Amino acid sequence: MMPDIRLYRLKKTMDKVKNIISVASGKGGVGKTTISTVLSLILSERGYITGLLDLDFHGPSCHTILGIDKMEYEEEKGINPYKAAENLYFASIYPFVKNGYVPLRGMELSNALIEFLSILNWKELDCLIIDMPPGMGDVLLDFIRLVPSPKFLIVATNSALVIQTVRRLIKFMIEGNFNILGIVANMIRNDDALVRELAKEFSIKFLGSVPFDQYFEKVLGNMQEILRTNLAAALSDIVEQYIKLK
Repeated sequence: MMPDIRLYRLKKTMDKVKNIISVASGKGGVGKTTISTVLSLILSERGYITGLLDLDFHGPSCHTILGIDKMEYEEEKGINPYKAAENLYFASIYPFVKNGYVPLRGMELSNALIEFLSILNWKELDCLIIDMPPGMGDVLLDFIRLVPSPKFLIVATNSALVIQTVRRLIKFMIEGNFNILGIVANMIRNDDALVRELAKEFSIKFLGSVPFDQYFEKVLGNMQEILRTNLAAALSDIVEQYIKLK
């Protein structure tokens, strides 16, 4: 059986990345994409050469937060991630599907993931932020097999339903001996007690709370205004305390 050359190329390009932070959650709708995107903006503004990779094949939306509509990749023995801002490079399946959908599962989805990851020409990055799809489906399972030494930042809201599903994800990651950076409580209005208790239950770091910011929707697409929101301020504090890059 011939070796898959795509896996060699994938490893070669990922070797250029000093730090990989995957933003994950057991449930959709918790603001995982927002955390991923704003985190990448904060790091790039601080001078770190940063990549943002949207791996939600069924619902890519990082580009909407960044204000990117017409996006084309430059081809050079693969594709070069799109320069979204100073120090920020972005990759997503969005340019291939636009407003269509990706009806893939199982082996087809695995092949699409390997193909996409292997054709990306990442440059030397201080950090790559990855917006993972929700849950523990094929993409997450393949990702942990293919990508070396990621740290996982888990996102939850202070909802009993969310806590239930995130608990399962944390159990899976701990049993698999994955590197959990910590958990962020997102869209908090008053109380983050359930998320704090979950962190304590599994002895993982509670990284902090990000408030519900009703202003955020009004500045979607404006990167500079996004960085002035209360949401970005709270996430910036978390970066200051806990995101230590090599």
